[in-house]
Order: sequence, then C-alpha cells, then structure tokens
Amino acid sequence: MPDNPDPIVIVGGGWAGLSCAVELVDLGHSVTLLESARQLGGRARRIAFDTHAVDNGQHILLGAYHHSLQLLNRLGIDLDSALFRQGLELSLLQGDKTALQLRLPHLINPLNLLVGLLKLNGLNLKDRWRALNFGFKLFSNSMVSEEDISVADLLTAHKQSAHTIRLLWEPICLAALNTPIEEASAQIFIRVLHDSFCRAYHDADLIIPRLDLGSLLPDRASDHIEGHGGFVHLSQRVTDITIERRHVVGISTQDRKYEAAHVVLAIPPHACQTLLKPHAAMHDIAYNMSGFGYHPICTIYLQYPTSVQTDRPLQGLLGTTTQWLVDRRISGQPGVIAAIISGPGKHMQLDNEQLSAHVQNELQQLFPHWPPAQSVMVIREKRATFSAHVGINRLRPSNHTPIHGLWLAGDYTNTGYPATIESAVISGLQTAKLIHHEVVKT
Repeated sequence: MPDNPDPIVIVGGGWAGLSCAVELVDLGHSVTLLESARQLGGRARRIAFDTHAVDNGQHILLGAYHHSLQLLNRLGIDLDSALFRQGLELSLLQGDKTALQLRLPHLINPLNLLVGLLKLNGLNLKDRWRALNFGFKLFSNSMVSEEDISVADLLTAHKQSAHTIRLLWEPICLAALNTPIEEASAQIFIRVLHDSFCRAYHDADLIIPRLDLGSLLPDRASDHIEGHGGFVHLSQRVTDITIERRHVVGISTQDRKYEAAHVVLAIPPHACQTLLKPHAAMHDIAYNMSGFGYHPICTIYLQYPTSVQTDRPLQGLLGTTTQWLVDRRISGQPGVIAAIISGPGKHMQLDNEQLSAHVQNELQQLFPHWPPAQSVMVIREKRATFSAHVGINRLRPSNHTPIHGLWLAGDYTNTGYPATIESAVISGLQTAKLIHHEVVKT
C-alpha cells in the first residue's frame, strides 16, 4: 500500500472504470470516479420496464468470465443466488421444429466438446465429423495465425458445410462477437471458442443474471469505492485533460478542475477521441480509434401473462429477425420475455413501433398459444459493441499511453476478446495493477 497515495481520476463509470476503481482502492489508492450520466453501468446498466428492473440489453455471461465472477464475489455478491447457471445447451428453433441442439456434457476437456459435437442433433454424420475435426484443431491451438481472416473464410478453409455454418457457427459468432461472419475476426472468434470450450468444462456454462445489472456490479462497486475512501460523482462530463511536459496533471469538467497524478479514460473510443485529439502525443492512438466501427444490439422486452414461458431459459431462433429469447422467469419476472437481435440488419430501418409489431408477429407465429403481450419496450444500443472485424486487433490500444500518467481502460483495448463484460473487467483490473506498479516503483 502506498504511503502517500497520488490522486487518481477515473473517467467513466462503466464496468471497466468500476473494476479499475475497486482494484485501486483495495490497493490503498485515492480514487475519484467521474461519470457523465446520472447512473453508473455504462452499456450494462439498469432501466425500468413497467414495474420491473431490467437492463438496457439482455446480457448473457459465460463460465469463462473468471475475472468478472471473481470481482462480483469480492464485492460480496452471492453468485449462487444472483446468477442462474447451467451447462451449455444451445437449442435453435426453426418454425415448429428444433433445427439444432448442442449439449456439452460435464466431462474433462476435450471430451466435453468432442462428445457434444459428436452427438449434435441437426447435422448429418459427415457434417458432425467435420465439426468434430474443427473442435480437435481448436483444442490443439493449430488454427492460431498471425494473419487475420474472416470467420467465414476460416470455416470454409476447415471444410464446414453451409448447413453447419448456418445452424451452428453463424449464430455462435453473432452472439459472441456481435459481428457478421463475413467481416468478423477469426483471431477473436478462435480466442473466444478456445477459452470457452477448451479449458475447464464449466467455462462453457451459460450464466444469466437473476439480478438487474445495476444491482449486480455498479451499486456494490460504488459502495465499495466510497467505503474505502474513494469518491464517485455522477453527471460529471470531462471536457479536457491537462498535460504538462508529457505528464498528466489533471482534468476539467463543466463544474470544476481535478488535480491528478494518474487519469484513466474508461470511456468508449469515440468519446476518447474528443479528449485525445488536442494532444499531439496521442494523435496515433486517436487515429486508430477512428478506425473503430460499431454494431447495435436490440432487446425487446415483452410482458405477457405470468403463465407464458419458454421450454428453456435461453431459446435460439432461426429464420426470424429475433435471434434469441430469454425467459426472465429465472430473474423473478414471470411472463417477461427478452427478445434479442444482435448485429446490423434491416430491422434497424424500422422505428420502435414497427420493430415491436414485427417481433410480436414472429413470436405469435412460433407460439400461437401465447396471448398478446400486455406491454412492450424496445431498447436499442446503436453502439453496443465495437465491430470485431478482420484486423481490429491491430487498432486496439494497450492500457499504456505515451503520456505519463494517462491510461486507457475498456473492452476495446487489447484484451484479445470481443466487446464483452469480461473484456471490460479484464482491462480495468489490468490498468489498476499497472498504475499501482508505477506508483510503488516511484
């Protein structure tokens, strides 16, 4: 623990900024966190739907999210009661038939993946064998390459049939990377698959929060930060960074100035650019940030009578605009169904009323015994994730910058993962450790 902690300002109260702040106060540092919005959480936050607390988008975690789960545990979250967890089971419905079903048994690796692929329902024996061969290469790390290609090209090179791609790999890629397979980075896709399916068998578990995302981390993290002598201020938009002789010395908001020996920008790339452009030493990083594209995620919450439910907590759909359904009965909200649409598409040309009607019509066709929804809310996160396109890893910055005391944290930094909660948490924790090392060293 440092004897005379230097003031540290964290800009941004999303999961990266909160993770960074929690780690720093635990290491004995003086931390002030500034969030421009009126609540914490960033792109993973609480909103209201009728009488329910839901999220600005339905999030699904994986057992491989070790850093996130450890952080929640450190903050006193009872993981068993706060999270619904089950072994991986992907079921995709097309019309009134199950087009594909994948279950991974709880067996030692790589047997869980290989047995799951061998018993995969929906593919013929030849396609299952090719999928199995893909799994072998994934486990052996033989697909790793310095040259990035698209996921579509990767799958074609490994002789995955069009049928297998449509039923298996394309839904997984879009759900994990929020990027269509024609442009998605094979490097990132392979990293996600390997870490989910080729380590401990429970890493592939599906985890659905029972609590809203605000209760899951932001509320607890804020209390933890302030309980350890830190400060959390909302509605504080940072307008500029003060740098002298390539050292950061403070930041300014619309209300006041803050002195700081270290500043962490835990905000999205497009917001970082505005603060970095005035500083010549940051031009290269700002330029790379301009190469980031973004993809949306839409979540349509539907309140049905409490008797309405799906056969499983997570249900995949094929041939529809809606891609996944989450039955929020497991979150104590019987009758609430979250319909998820990842990535770009024609649905983004519809207004909220049209999209709501379109999704309701799809569900009426699939589940004719369901009565009409009693209320509906459409949530659009137009910049939900950065586009995990081919070559994006070359643009992703490290936590360090050329300015002493200026740091970057966020899911877009060079974690190797797509834009996920886990990537944000990893980046925040890593940044905190680097700052601590820097302070102790000096």
